[in-house]
Amino acid sequence: MQLFGTDGIRGEARTFPLDASTLPLIGQAIGERLGGRILIGRDPRESGPEMLDLLTAGIEAGGATTEDAGVVPTPAIALLASNSDLAGGIMISASHNHYKDNGIKVFGSDGRKLDDAAEDAIEARVANLQLDRTIRIVPRSKHRGGTGDPGWLERYEQLLAGRFEKCKWLEGLHLTLDCANGSMSGTAADFLKGLGATVTAIHSEPNGTNINVDCGAVHPESLVETVRNNGSDLGVAYDGDGDRSIFASSSGRLIDGDAVLLVMSRLLKRKQQLIPPVVVGTAMTNYNLERSLANDGVSLVRVGVGDRYIFREMLARGAHLGGEPSGHIIFSDFGLSGDGLLTTLKLCEAMITNEASLDELTMDWTPAPQLLRNIAVAERVPLGTIPAIGRKIDRISRTLAGRGRIVVRYSGTEPLLRVMVESDSDSLNEACATDLIEVVRNTIGTRE
Repeated sequence: MQLFGTDGIRGEARTFPLDASTLPLIGQAIGERLGGRILIGRDPRESGPEMLDLLTAGIEAGGATTEDAGVVPTPAIALLASNSDLAGGIMISASHNHYKDNGIKVFGSDGRKLDDAAEDAIEARVANLQLDRTIRIVPRSKHRGGTGDPGWLERYEQLLAGRFEKCKWLEGLHLTLDCANGSMSGTAADFLKGLGATVTAIHSEPNGTNINVDCGAVHPESLVETVRNNGSDLGVAYDGDGDRSIFASSSGRLIDGDAVLLVMSRLLKRKQQLIPPVVVGTAMTNYNLERSLANDGVSLVRVGVGDRYIFREMLARGAHLGGEPSGHIIFSDFGLSGDGLLTTLKLCEAMITNEASLDELTMDWTPAPQLLRNIAVAERVPLGTIPAIGRKIDRISRTLAGRGRIVVRYSGTEPLLRVMVESDSDSLNEACATDLIEVVRNTIGTRE
């Protein structure tokens, strides 16, 4: 039984493993593992309160206690866990997924996501609990409709603001926020207004079913249009749980995580704070970022997709900056997980420090043509066991040698095979991806 993917446990709400019989067992295993007080937050999707009740019952059966933070961004749970007398934290969220999905992210007392060994131990304990027919955990439905303790969200905002000037230092900036009808809906606009910014908020009225629907970091089109029409200095789209952010410049140019890494690496290097001169990216990081960083005397180190792997590599190398094109950006001064609101503040700081617009800061940034295809597969067959796929990938890699690369991997959060081809030619990318997908259809099979 495998519960954990690259970013916690995720799936369709009310189906295994997020069903009423399994969630209390997961809660009990987490409670036994972490002990003490555990802070639980959630995003505003409609299945959240029910999952909170089920997990809470299990955690208490495991001998731990819980604190309800209510609807908060995921990074709030990470930051609060590391700055409070807590044994750990849990975030109930499926991030950028459809509202019918949900998930569980678990953090230790240091605010870090659990390592593989801890997740394996929790999975093993859940499996054992499932075999014990005498266990019956009944939730009390004490959280349904509740808002949680607002003091936790206020504490998170104080910790975030404490890393910047103690004044209205964003005065003069007009920011447009796309809150994805998610966790940032209740905090981002008021927080940034409190620092002096003029704020326009869109998609900030969650109703439980509209999270991520045609909005947010995965669908930033309406953000770009709004910024172009209202004269904002900067636009930012968060994902459903607020750990990712994608930006729009004042001209409406879309700025992804790779471009943010380039801007922030240059600012840190200018301040002599990029020591060692290393930025941590992933297999999906654009090839042109690697080249641009090299021109600046900075090395790019690639790891597997997922901010937990970025953070782990940053720790190992003493790096100060890392992130993904999707908008997970990690800074060493907090060094826990992606935080869309923190990234917003950092990018505003870069604009103010350089006395430049985001367009000016990214004027030399041009990503290499990149094609990403997501294929719903009939079965997640290990790719290394299919010779035909291996041969095709090898042939494509030889074709792209010196001008690009191909990355093929299963999604850690959805039943998809992701094929990314990157080169100096859109037509070459298309041809390579089409060739590989045809082999996938003939071997693994696809799910329409």
